[in-house]
Amino acid sequence: MAASSPSPTHCGRGTPREEGRRQGRPSPTAGLAGALTNRRTAHPASEDAVIALIRQLAAEGAAHGVRARRVSPGLIHTAGSRAGLLADGHPVRGLASHTPPGQLSVPGDVMRAAVLLASDEAAYATGANPGVDGGRSAVLPGAST
Repeated sequence: MAASSPSPTHCGRGTPREEGRRQGRPSPTAGLAGALTNRRTAHPASEDAVIALIRQLAAEGAAHGVRARRVSPGLIHTAGSRAGLLADGHPVRGLASHTPPGQLSVPGDVMRAAVLLASDEAAYATGANPGVDGGRSAVLPGAST
């Protein structure tokens, strides 16, 4: 799991009571592979583990002031993704056409969601796992829009 989602290793290090004293707000970020079915096993399993961790931290920590949540981004349009997953011939290249807006997210989309969840404006949002994926998780993978 460390290779896929390193931030959960920092979540839940203390007891819920200890995290509450520090105004704990665990907010790991991991992709949507745990929410969507694909042909790989290890990656979605690690994503599902992060989702389970956040739900458990939310359940145990709420009474102590701990708010646990995460952001599940879809494919993000970056220099790295252009060189890899969005490169000519890669099977993921056409993913943008399978999102309702017909485009991929940019880093700022995910950053704004994470900042909101970490703020006091989202004080009641514990156990949350919003997908910042342009609606891809709302449509069948591979379905045309």
